[in-house]
Amino acid sequence: MARSKPPAWQLFTYQPKLGEDGRWTARSYFNDYAGVRRPIKRSGRTKVAVQAAMRRAVAEAQERYERLKEEAEQAKQAVSPTFAEVAEDWLALRKPAPVEIDAAKQTGTPPTDQIRIQTWTSYENNLRIHVLPLLGPFLLDELRTPHFEKAIHGIYKKKPGKGYRTADMAKQVLSQIMDYAVRQGHRLDNPVRFVSKVPNKQKVPVRLATTTLAAVQEAVQPRHPEPGIGGPRPTSRLSDVILLLRGTGLRIGEALGARWDDVQVEGDRVLLTVSGTLVERKGAFYRHSYPKSSKSHRTLQSTNPLLQQMLRRRYANKGETRTNAVFPTRNGTFVRLSNFRSDLKKAIEDARLSEKITPHTFRSTVGSVIAEAFSDEAAQKQLGHSSPATTRKHYIQRPDLIPDYSSGIDLARPLED
Repeated sequence: MARSKPPAWQLFTYQPKLGEDGRWTARSYFNDYAGVRRPIKRSGRTKVAVQAAMRRAVAEAQERYERLKEEAEQAKQAVSPTFAEVAEDWLALRKPAPVEIDAAKQTGTPPTDQIRIQTWTSYENNLRIHVLPLLGPFLLDELRTPHFEKAIHGIYKKKPGKGYRTADMAKQVLSQIMDYAVRQGHRLDNPVRFVSKVPNKQKVPVRLATTTLAAVQEAVQPRHPEPGIGGPRPTSRLSDVILLLRGTGLRIGEALGARWDDVQVEGDRVLLTVSGTLVERKGAFYRHSYPKSSKSHRTLQSTNPLLQQMLRRRYANKGETRTNAVFPTRNGTFVRLSNFRSDLKKAIEDARLSEKITPHTFRSTVGSVIAEAFSDEAAQKQLGHSSPATTRKHYIQRPDLIPDYSSGIDLARPLED
């Protein structure tokens, strides 16, 4: 039979201890109003003084709660906002300051270290599409954990296996909104914290075979048009960018946003500093002067002769452009991410390759190859992730064939448990 929990504001059983310095110390716990166990520690000259201090500390904690509860009740009587009203306030507060864009160089610099506008846009879309239609009309003090449990776990669909990432983001957004409500004095608790975990969708990282990589590289080679067919002259840009993605594992925004200021050739190696990434959203398009995260700012080095040959060739043929881009358009601007993806998709379809190839496919392929040859930590550094766990989960495909470890097993003696 399970042991019942002590009621709120009651100390767990404890035993004061006498220290070498002659002072008594007591450690224990108590449950708050929500049943959350809180640690408590007090010291004193005598055992009785310590016990009194422990009781007094719990009483003070209860008094603080009662005072906050009373203030919340008074605020509720004055105004009881809806969830939608508080959510809109939170959304406006979280919106980052506008990026300062230099139109001449097609670059943008964020004035603060707030979240990026892409992240905020994802929050906004998730909130308006999935959350507010269900919870928006509720008064904030009416909402309980079951409301959030039903709303969050109703987003994904188990049978088709869709919506897990959307549901997880909804949980993050709701938790932040309710934390904001607590800070504003609208609530004393955050019921989203007790919502059960959203399942993770099982996704196996893609690692392209050597033959597939060769087929893709062949598919993106520049083709001269048939005689009598007009149009712009073909360029090697698509092929060169794919070569860079295959050789470095860069994000597509990092690769297309590379400038000659970031490239340095030293003897038999090439250094490429990842100092920014391209941003394309709702008509806005510019080079963000910072990469995705602090770990994403890195300098990669390569002695690969194909990469060196490609970069040296492009450097020798480069012209003066306002963006100084390594892979500029004919107008000297950065290549739009959407246009590049369309060009790659068309080349793959024309070559009749059956596999789904995206710029991110090369990234997970590079991560898998480096992890196998070196370590997960090496793959993390190459790809610019904040932790090896992210790399392992999303970008490393483990080989099916395990290396031969049988030489380390002595069959002449029994194995020990």
